[in-house]
Amino acid sequence: MKNIFKVLFLSLILVSTSCNEYLDVNTDPNNPSDASIDLMLPGAQSSMMVTFGGDYNTLGGFWTQFYTQSPDAGQYEDYDEYNVPTDKFDGHWQEAYAGGLNDLEIIRDKALQSGDNGYYLIATLMQAYAFQMLADLYNEIPFSEALQGSDNYNPKFDEGKDIYPALLARIDEAVALVNSGGIGEDPGSSDIILGGDIDEWIRFANTLKLKMYLRMAYTSSADAAKVNALLTEDNFITRDIAFADFGAEQGKRNPYYEIQVSRLGDVNCRASLSLLQMLLDVGDNRIDGIYDPGSGGHNAKIQGDFANRDIPNGELSRPSIGPTDPVYFMMVAEKHFLVAEALVRYAGGSGAKAAYEAGIERSFAMHGASGAAALYGVSGAYEYVPTGNVETDIEPIMTQKWIALANFMNLEAFFERNRTQYPPFQAAADQGTAGDIGELTYSFASVLSAGKSPRRLPVPDREVQRNTNAPAQIAQAIGVKVWWDQK
Repeated sequence: MKNIFKVLFLSLILVSTSCNEYLDVNTDPNNPSDASIDLMLPGAQSSMMVTFGGDYNTLGGFWTQFYTQSPDAGQYEDYDEYNVPTDKFDGHWQEAYAGGLNDLEIIRDKALQSGDNGYYLIATLMQAYAFQMLADLYNEIPFSEALQGSDNYNPKFDEGKDIYPALLARIDEAVALVNSGGIGEDPGSSDIILGGDIDEWIRFANTLKLKMYLRMAYTSSADAAKVNALLTEDNFITRDIAFADFGAEQGKRNPYYEIQVSRLGDVNCRASLSLLQMLLDVGDNRIDGIYDPGSGGHNAKIQGDFANRDIPNGELSRPSIGPTDPVYFMMVAEKHFLVAEALVRYAGGSGAKAAYEAGIERSFAMHGASGAAALYGVSGAYEYVPTGNVETDIEPIMTQKWIALANFMNLEAFFERNRTQYPPFQAAADQGTAGDIGELTYSFASVLSAGKSPRRLPVPDREVQRNTNAPAQIAQAIGVKVWWDQK
């Protein structure tokens, strides 16, 4: 495990400082194909943790308006400006493809040959999660021809709408192998996420599928029958799917803490008024779990208002993320909100209220906060009152999901806000002013046209330069919707 943490720390430095020396996305890193799968799995899981728990998560925090740039620093002004350079995430792309995805593919190949279906399931699910997240973030990514090493240095780019069905089929195939042929060698402690709990990995498979089917809710690929089959089976996660194998020493800590707090001095990310004011307004006790208060209590800046030094930096609240806090891939609270939305959309709404309230309870518990029932109870600020109108009834579900994902899964919150438009943005005519409670503000620093907000990242420069099949960069790509963003 010590060696894994050395690799983890080096990966953190690589992806967080935009180094220019990377492994090629289409080559096998360090030729690890001779390593056994029990040794490869923890490294692959660590790579996925670094990729999605680091700056991608920080970006999601800005673009979902949990964080905004401190006026006393400037590391993330480009996030608030919606003007992220096309080389900003070169290292993250490289870590995803040449690191975790590549190693997971090798594990899949080896496990399939040896009949170790448990390892095959875990690697397939982690790879499916990563491909889905990357497709949602970039819209087009190498998939069907990816990870072929020297056999193909120029893999074609597939669109997300074509990747989703292929991933769902892969998930079903991996689960079927376990159900028909057993797990083979027990992954045990080499699985540093769930300790080899294959039953829970199958629950993760079902929950991941539910998330993906709901992502397609506003498209022609929406499939009520598949969603209802999952709801009927009701075999979803009972544990958070998270990487929690952190320590207090340098190089062994949560990636946000390692970079933002330890290396950069905790001078950049500050609370966005969009979330903090809502929590203050309703007396939501999760505020002290999501944010550490400033010197005089909780205070925040309007999104992108970093040029205005009206509030001293020390008075601003900041994200509360500690050195040993887990990196989450999926949470039980999220599961409850997925089920609540699915019940409203495809099952007439029966049971949605209970799932909604369970999601809030779980979210409060994650922060060690009390008072959930008072807020979702009768006449409470979060009371769920079904109307029979699908869009009206999912708004409180998605708003609570937005809050529950803060700090833990910021990028997921960004995707879900774009998909459903909840919480809503202020009217375009109000751009340049603070939003109302429960409403997002167009960043004061935005370079996008009025009424435009971030939707995706441009394909990183390194891939465009090296892969002849990469799509050309387009102007203001950040404001261009991905395939499922159709509401």
